[in-house]
Amino acid sequence: MKKRMWLVCPFVIILLLAGCREKEFILSENPKKEIGQNVMELSFDDLFVQSIQYPKTDIKKLDQQLHKLIKSYRDAFLRKAKNYQGNQRAEQNISYEAYRKDDRYISIKLTIYERLQTAKEYVECIVYDTKENTEVMLFDILAKDQLYRLAELSEKAVKQNYPQLWDREAMQPHLSLALENYEKFLLTKDCFVVVFPQGSLFDFPFCVEIDYEQLGDAIRLKAETTPTYVPYPDILNEPISNIDPQKPMVALTFDDGPTRKYTTRILDALKKYNASATFFILGDRAMNAPDLLQRMVLEGSEIGNHSFSHKQLTTLSKEKIEEEINHTQETIYTITKKYPKLLRPPYGSRNETVLQCAQDKKIVTWTIDSRDWELKNSDKIVERVMREVKDGDIILMHDLYETSAEAAEILIEELIHQGYQLVSVSQLYLYRPQAN
Repeated sequence: MKKRMWLVCPFVIILLLAGCREKEFILSENPKKEIGQNVMELSFDDLFVQSIQYPKTDIKKLDQQLHKLIKSYRDAFLRKAKNYQGNQRAEQNISYEAYRKDDRYISIKLTIYERLQTAKEYVECIVYDTKENTEVMLFDILAKDQLYRLAELSEKAVKQNYPQLWDREAMQPHLSLALENYEKFLLTKDCFVVVFPQGSLFDFPFCVEIDYEQLGDAIRLKAETTPTYVPYPDILNEPISNIDPQKPMVALTFDDGPTRKYTTRILDALKKYNASATFFILGDRAMNAPDLLQRMVLEGSEIGNHSFSHKQLTTLSKEKIEEEINHTQETIYTITKKYPKLLRPPYGSRNETVLQCAQDKKIVTWTIDSRDWELKNSDKIVERVMREVKDGDIILMHDLYETSAEAAEILIEELIHQGYQLVSVSQLYLYRPQAN
């Protein structure tokens, strides 16, 4: 007798606001299932067992596509299972991974395991652009004549991970410059992932993870929102700041952004009081909010370099340090037509090699650490800063958290009320050389 059961698994779900879409992402804390509510369907009888998991994203078109794909595998398996005569019940297990990239792209990987006479495993990948509301194919994002980059990096990964199994002659057809060899892919936060199904390279599925930095311009992804670019002459016409050298001044600094929600709140508060700050930007976040970088410059704040991917620079080779710094320099220049003159290494870590790679860029640390990343309480953050603040201080904060944005709003008002001028780091160095 056939029994069926449908379960919705009780994962912790968070809603992420995303103003560029009509619907919000359903997010999970599971790093392998970042998107969607986990739905599980169990079905079994005397002939077979079937376990199917998939994400419910609440994006109608994507959910319909997923259901159609899963139904095709489920129905095909049931047809085969009807005539199955093995000693053990036939089995189908469908599991998934789900990732998000830049609050725009969703990638879903379905792994379909089937055991009848023999065990087989299939892989399906869907990459979806939530802004365009359409599936993304490799040819949509691969730059012209750049397939060879994917092929080279994939071959390198196979050799490094399984040198004992490397067989150029047997594997070459699956690593050649044919688009279909790389059509199964995922966009995760940090990597472009090529998925090679079972039977292509090995008798098991194999994933090649490639840092976006390695791919460079070979893969062209759209930003989270359509940027509103300000004409460059307007960006270059920075507002004139009226600073009184006789009055106390401090520099608020914000690391690890930009983030659309919290950086915007901080910029709004600065604008309200005609104040400035310095934002140490991560290169891999910059193109997600180019309009915010332009707004920083237009409203009198300063942009500094905080590396591209927040790696600890002191652990990298000289070449890799230069990549981290220079890639960010060029990214920021593309948006603002200004190269940052300040560098704040992640974690403040620096050694002789970092100093050499910085060249003419001034390395900036801080005199007050708000510990906002640790305290996660706006009142405690404000109390800590106000207890220690004095003329010439550089205050470290982050535009990553709601509590930091709340604390910044309070601090900006309170510091102004107590007579402090809120200036950029470069302005502080000009009028308070001892802070340099």
